[in-house]
Amino acid sequence: MKHFSEASWADFARNLVAPDMKMTMQQHIDKGCTKCANVLNTWQIVHSIARKESAFTPSSDAVRVVKSQFAAVAPEESLGFRLLFDSSLAPVPAGMRGSVAARQFLYETDEYYIDLRIEPHREAHQAALVGQVLNRTGKRAAPGLAVLLQDGKRPIAETSTNQFGEFQFEFNATNSLSISVKRDKSDAIVLPLYGIQVTPTGRKGLD
Repeated sequence: MKHFSEASWADFARNLVAPDMKMTMQQHIDKGCTKCANVLNTWQIVHSIARKESAFTPSSDAVRVVKSQFAAVAPEESLGFRLLFDSSLAPVPAGMRGSVAARQFLYETDEYYIDLRIEPHREAHQAALVGQVLNRTGKRAAPGLAVLLQDGKRPIAETSTNQFGEFQFEFNATNSLSISVKRDKSDAIVLPLYGIQVTPTGRKGLD
């Protein structure tokens, strides 16, 4: 007895075969071909599962609402920066692992190098951030820049770089912190502070 291919039965299950071929294949099954009947049954199950999957796709209205909610709290990261260094991604020498509490980031933009260091306090969930902004040309200090610490889009504290391009904050750590460095409102650089989880000094450091 000649059998039909799996590809043919897959098309049959999805109703993609021509009417005359469909009749021929159905007659083949009706004559008692167990092998082809089992193949068809498998593809019918696969097709049924695939159709049910579409029911799990959220509506466009639901997607829009969720995106708008995240947009209301997530910091708007600048597109023109590059993370050059994150101390949590660098290997720690043997003997020091578990004892290093500070976290350091180095960002680069088209104009600046921005160095950030975060150190936990002895009080739980408290931390200090010390930063410096240098011009990429000659690595000279960039004084007089406004610096804003944000939790999502909510401002927490604001300062400006001193004559050495330095600034400092103390804050309660959350997982949605960012730093905004700007010369004016239309020229802000927003840098995310990834994975900040502060524990008191003397215990395991920032993740």
